[in-house]
Amino acid sequence: MKRARKAPDVSLTDLRFSDLVRSPRNPGGHRLANLKVPVDVLARVHQVARRLGVTKTAAIVALLNEGLAAARRRGLGGRRAG
Repeated sequence: MKRARKAPDVSLTDLRFSDLVRSPRNPGGHRLANLKVPVDVLARVHQVARRLGVTKTAAIVALLNEGLAAARRRGLGGRRAG
């Protein structure tokens, strides 16, 4: 039996993995874009998302946001949108 997946309760631009392990408070619609992701990377993201009980989209967005935050801390990133 499949487990229900949680929708993130924070803005996608602020989503982190710590947000994914909490219960959603106010899920809402967000504007998304399609990305091309290598199949092997997508398979690993799928495993993480299943373990956390969240959507692959939420896992990918959290990974991207955390990577961008790390790049900004190192002085590699640009200004934050939003």
